[in-house]
Amino acid sequence: MTVRVRPFADRDYAAYARIRSTGEQDGTTPDDARARDATWDSVRYEKVRLVAVDEEDAPLGYGEIYHEPSRFDPQRYFMRLAVDLRMRRRSIGAVLWTALRGELLERDALGVYAWARDSTAAASFLAHRGFVEAVRYYNEVRAVAAAPLPTPATDERLASVGARIATLAELAKTDSRALEKAYELYYESRLDQPTLGRLTRTSFADWRAYHVDHAQAIPDAYFIAIAGEAFVGQSSARRSAAEDVLDIGVTGVLPPRRRRGIGRALKLRLHRYARTQGFREIHTTTLRENREMVALNDSLGYVIVGSYAGYELTLSPSSRST
Repeated sequence: MTVRVRPFADRDYAAYARIRSTGEQDGTTPDDARARDATWDSVRYEKVRLVAVDEEDAPLGYGEIYHEPSRFDPQRYFMRLAVDLRMRRRSIGAVLWTALRGELLERDALGVYAWARDSTAAASFLAHRGFVEAVRYYNEVRAVAAAPLPTPATDERLASVGARIATLAELAKTDSRALEKAYELYYESRLDQPTLGRLTRTSFADWRAYHVDHAQAIPDAYFIAIAGEAFVGQSSARRSAAEDVLDIGVTGVLPPRRRRGIGRALKLRLHRYARTQGFREIHTTTLRENREMVALNDSLGYVIVGSYAGYELTLSPSSRST
């Protein structure tokens, strides 16, 4: 079989969605892929997608490099690469990587990042090509039926540190700057946390589109800890592909307000929301290096069911000249 690599074309969406959905287990459909591409900001960010095909131009795999808006650096890219499950172990991934590496070198890229689940062959594929693990996240699950809920003592402890909790939906009705303040908090509570690449701010419009206006967003499950007029902590949830599963997003507290029980109180509010709304499970991901959050989740009964890692490859001047 002869394998060649060409640019992605409109006719490839069905195969691309199938290969990506199988490889990343994210349920991507052709319509999902088209919608994401249609809203991609090609003025600010670059994306290059390639397809490996056989002699009859049938897609065998795909690879892409792109600027990640939340970790934007013009000379550093994120990478996705996947091969049709039926066509693996035929060096198709290696062919795609060679083509993507050429695209990176052509752009004088300084580095490239990639995510890989432990349950796939991606980690060994990346390591063989010089990528090193930079961060690791745990996949954690909590059964809602037995999850601890807030008690009067929870509110008393919050009050003792001058804080209270409300939802973003509630706050937006009385505070004209609630969304802007939540946007600022979202980043300020995360800036000191390790991540893959350097965290950068997306625009307020992009943040709002994902966290407030998106079909999976739940403003009534976006909990904010307030001290006076200041937003000091947050924990939010989103709808998942499974109707009875609630996904927790970022839980974060401003550094000066940590170790006061605010993070725990926010998580307990999410538990109560999940119980009230009839969810079966809560899913979340936690950075291994964030030991305080790992310990908090452990104390709340979350169980680690898997993990995935972020990998980094530095492209040296010598590699760019070869």
